[in-house]
Amino acid sequence: MGFYDAKHLFTADGGDAITVDAYSTNEINFGETYPDMGEGEMLVVRFIVETAFTSAADTLTISIVHGASTAPTTVLVSTYAIAASALTKGAYIPELKLPDQHLQYVRLLFDVSATLAAGKITAFLDIAKGMRHR
Repeated sequence: MGFYDAKHLFTADGGDAITVDAYSTNEINFGETYPDMGEGEMLVVRFIVETAFTSAADTLTISIVHGASTAPTTVLVSTYAIAASALTKGAYIPELKLPDQHLQYVRLLFDVSATLAAGKITAFLDIAKGMRHR
């Protein structure tokens, strides 16, 4: 796992509390409408479960969304539906690859199957060591 700073953080410091469908606290601005990621290592979104979820029968799906203006809503890629019972503190959530072609603004959508009790996730943009594109 890499290091992250505020410019790469989708969630609040210490994680976003997720109980209902919501967008991440922060979005990342790539500075131009059609960013050219160039050659190099891929970017991924990594997740840390900061506080365990307590709604055993419900699920959480996380999507990367993008758009040409702030507050994007177009889904790029999503996780599978993850059982809330599997989201214990420190649990592994597979990272999501940020597609090479995306628009200027990127944020996350947390989609829950029903209201969740408790649960916080930190999400940040990181380099996927050893995974290259182009």
